[in-house]
Amino acid sequence: MKKGITIAIIILICIGFGYFLLKISPDQSTVKSTIDTSGAKQLTEVPKFDPTADRYEGNKDAKNVFVEYADYQCPACAAYYPILKQYESEATDTVFVYRYFPLVQIHKNAVISAYAAEAAGEQGKYWEMHDILFTKQQEWEGLANPLDQFAKYAQSIGVSNIDKFKSDITSEKFKSVIERTNNQATGLQLEGTPTFFFNGHKLQNTDLAGLKQQTQQYINK
Repeated sequence: MKKGITIAIIILICIGFGYFLLKISPDQSTVKSTIDTSGAKQLTEVPKFDPTADRYEGNKDAKNVFVEYADYQCPACAAYYPILKQYESEATDTVFVYRYFPLVQIHKNAVISAYAAEAAGEQGKYWEMHDILFTKQQEWEGLANPLDQFAKYAQSIGVSNIDKFKSDITSEKFKSVIERTNNQATGLQLEGTPTFFFNGHKLQNTDLAGLKQQTQQYINK
């Protein structure tokens, strides 16, 4: 019960901050050197799963698609991480898609952590880095520069070329990748992280049982 209350409080905080950011700075103009939302267009529905561009786990040809817009530094996203891993282990015929929505004005390491995941992905370790960023969030979230910490994580999960890993992050070569899904979130006017969609339908942030109950009505047979 206490865990559920804690998650609910964290979610409200992140959603509230996300809503605040969208209201006061919809184009995030003060951080354009990090994230550029000038290409964001208003959307009426969540973009379809694209196996050539999206980061995903599971069968790309699955009948059902679960999409999460999230931020590696978001406490609510970290709280939901084990819930989603459990759901993923139980779900059948569902592909799970992770899309970046860094709340840059309150999470200073949101973008560089996304770069770290992509840099690990360049060496075949995307989901391993994805997992460790959430499970070790409290270790790196407050660091002025978490690059060396991320390099330690990369080494621990088997990234072979650490120099390349660090170089890829600092080169900002993944900036367009992050901006693509961030622009989607902005275009959808999402109010915070995490935000979930199942087969195009937006879900309420609840516990595991609640997520299952919601998705059941949208399952493609």
